[in-house]
Amino acid sequence: MGDIPALPRAQWLWTQKSGSSERECEDAAYCWQSDEAGVDSAGRAVASLYASVSDGASESLLARDWAMLLTADAVESMRLAGDWWEELGTFVRDLMERAALHWDAFLARYQAERAAQGRPIAWYEQPGLEKGAFATVLGAEIRATVLEDGTTRWSWHAFALGDTCLFQLRDGRLLDSFPVRTVEEFGITPQLLGSRNHDARLVAERLRVAHGELMEGDELLLATDALAAWLLTPGEGGGSAALPAFGAFDRQDFAEWVDDQRGRARMRNDDVTLVRARV
Repeated sequence: MGDIPALPRAQWLWTQKSGSSERECEDAAYCWQSDEAGVDSAGRAVASLYASVSDGASESLLARDWAMLLTADAVESMRLAGDWWEELGTFVRDLMERAALHWDAFLARYQAERAAQGRPIAWYEQPGLEKGAFATVLGAEIRATVLEDGTTRWSWHAFALGDTCLFQLRDGRLLDSFPVRTVEEFGITPQLLGSRNHDARLVAERLRVAHGELMEGDELLLATDALAAWLLTPGEGGGSAALPAFGAFDRQDFAEWVDDQRGRARMRNDDVTLVRARV
């Protein structure tokens, strides 16, 4: 059996909307990489990089905290389920039970901290807490699989609820996008996962799943909706042909580039998050 080559490293870049502080950014991302090979359902050696991105809905209370919790739980559920896409209902139920448990624990800490600070939950905040927080969620796995002849096959598997998107690029050209394929598909009411939603069957029905094969040099981009819409906008100033060399960016470079695109009216003023990996 051949050795699995080194997994790609995930690059995480983000910036808050113009006029907001870093603490007010309601996007979140989480990445995790396996340290050793596992085994897939066919008994082949595999190693994986997991990533998740979420966009908290500003209209809901504690959306930032829900998005942060959701991304970590999405990665954990993918990691523990193995070939998670083969039993989607089981995977969704595990994710929702995990997230609900963590959300209840977070709310208990949040309310205790507020009370200790002399700022107990006000009467007008209670309806928001009872309604819960909402966010989009996109999870992706980049997998290296050792085949019988000793060669390695690279692939990606992803799930999505809402308009946070995955893009596959090859030689700088957009090869695939998921779950949104055209800029016209972006709307004002994307599908969202609520912290109080316990209907796993309904969520499984609404969840979108996709996969693709990767070649050496391919890039995967996971992006929240403002950047995703920019990537799908054809013409001057947008689209994959206008992508900068993100690999050389730090977070300050990314923030300056996003501000420039906003100033040119090419990108909507919103929180922007990008997770990037190159095979």
